[in-house]
Amino acid sequence: MNYLISKVTVKQVMSKKVITVDKDTPIEEAARIMADKKIGGVPVVSAGKVVGIITETDLFKAFLELMGARQKATRVTATIPDRPGELAKVTKAISTNGGDFISFGIFSGPDTNSRVITFKVDGIKKEKIKEVLEDIVLKFWDIRQS
Repeated sequence: MNYLISKVTVKQVMSKKVITVDKDTPIEEAARIMADKKIGGVPVVSAGKVVGIITETDLFKAFLELMGARQKATRVTATIPDRPGELAKVTKAISTNGGDFISFGIFSGPDTNSRVITFKVDGIKKEKIKEVLEDIVLKFWDIRQS
């Protein structure tokens, strides 16, 4: 078996129809392509030449930054109505009460009339967050120090 494996070359197993992205492709588009095609990385090209590669690890690093994962703060996940102005109500309530946003993400909700928000905030206590958002939020999924 080891003898047979030692005879296999990269050329024999490599992908020949290579999916690439341009260096100016937004990171979320590269992530979508990788997820849709079930691939762990894509070469990055500029003017027809390979200038790099983006991998799942690079996307995880970006996700960590977007979610403020390296900073200690209170992390909140909640469902809000999917209507114009609802997000503004959340941010105003938090900031008016001394909260400083570190990160913010918004995702599809459990139904078409709602959105799930996840954010990290500093400068406001967990109990106060729940109090100031109770009339805005449909459901709190989680509030924790992270």
